[in-house]
Amino acid sequence: MNFQSPGSGYRLSSLLLLPLWLVHALWLGRSQALSCYFQLRCRGKKNRSNDLSIWVHAASVGEVEAISPLVRALYDQGESLLFTAFTPSGSKTIQCNVPDSIETGIIPIDFFWFCRRFFRQRRIKLCLLMETELWPELLYQATRNELPIIRVNARLSRKSVEAPIFIRYLLRRTLEYVSSHLIRNESDREALIQFGVSPQDIKIAGNLKSRVGEPIAASRLVEPEYLLLASSREGEELMMLEQRPAGFEKILIVIAPRHPARSKSIRQQLKGLGVNYAVRSQSQAINLNTEVYLADTLGELKALMAHARLVVMGGSFDESGGHNLIEPATLACPIITGPSDSNIREDIALLGDGIGIFQVHDMAECWEKITLLLDNPDQSRELGRHALQAVSNQSDVLDRYLTEIQPYLSGSSSE
Repeated sequence: MNFQSPGSGYRLSSLLLLPLWLVHALWLGRSQALSCYFQLRCRGKKNRSNDLSIWVHAASVGEVEAISPLVRALYDQGESLLFTAFTPSGSKTIQCNVPDSIETGIIPIDFFWFCRRFFRQRRIKLCLLMETELWPELLYQATRNELPIIRVNARLSRKSVEAPIFIRYLLRRTLEYVSSHLIRNESDREALIQFGVSPQDIKIAGNLKSRVGEPIAASRLVEPEYLLLASSREGEELMMLEQRPAGFEKILIVIAPRHPARSKSIRQQLKGLGVNYAVRSQSQAINLNTEVYLADTLGELKALMAHARLVVMGGSFDESGGHNLIEPATLACPIITGPSDSNIREDIALLGDGIGIFQVHDMAECWEKITLLLDNPDQSRELGRHALQAVSNQSDVLDRYLTEIQPYLSGSSSE
């Protein structure tokens, strides 16, 4: 089948944007201490072997962690794999989640020369893309090399659905390159069909993030009892502390921002509030006067969740649409999330509002629920138990994904 290219308009735009993309890649690599990031986004690297590989791609930390069990399962079946990320933090997370013999990398900038080189450097037989990673030029070059493309945990972001018409047109064309969409739920199906995807190319396989793995045996990173504000976005930390009721100053709040690079600005806000705080990246100790512990590190969120009295999920008190609720649910955490829920409505329905999770209307109500759960530890444990039970019922999701992928594993290489 012959597929149309992304179009002259997109390619002209990518040429005009190329200097900005290059500067961004250089800055991102340096700011997150990954010196090879810029080179990998521009030049890539050749396969370490000539084996046919499955290329698996996930954007950043959360997506990498969610798809890693699938990667390990394919590896255990004897498959050769290339596992890439978009962000430096995602790349670092890959190193911690899969065996060293799995090749890792960074996806190229979505520009014609770089994307074509990416496939010429490798012998790939199948592409697996996690969630919303839809790069027009990169996927077009995959189809030119006759590679099947499967989207895993496939969904469309709210920004994509509400984007200007020319963006939605480009997205519709890019979706044509995909062979199969393995989705989480019926809402994802309806969104894809609205963008012209054939129903026969869509399969509900479940939410890969709902898989319950082995019990976490992480050491306790914070000794005092604490509340966790997880994956917070700009403004949410300030909102939570400004509305903190009197008497809560002695209860430690651990803040784990979605982007640790915001650490400096968060520290400035804490100083402005007169809050006594300690910073994990600077190895500062918690003492009896510490009110806030800023966990501005990568790869430690799950351990922080595992030992928290309760978890307030960020990205839900601004316009972000909420962040992954399944991860804390798999740890039996009592969870509170805010009103912004466009990304997590199905997760809330799965867990059960008031049964396995509390969704609140604003930060004032959030503090009311915090008070309720702290004063009633039995109810708090019951909330977490129901959340764990809800996701445990999805425990066969990994097998469903493997079953759907299996027919694609006998492919030919890219030329």
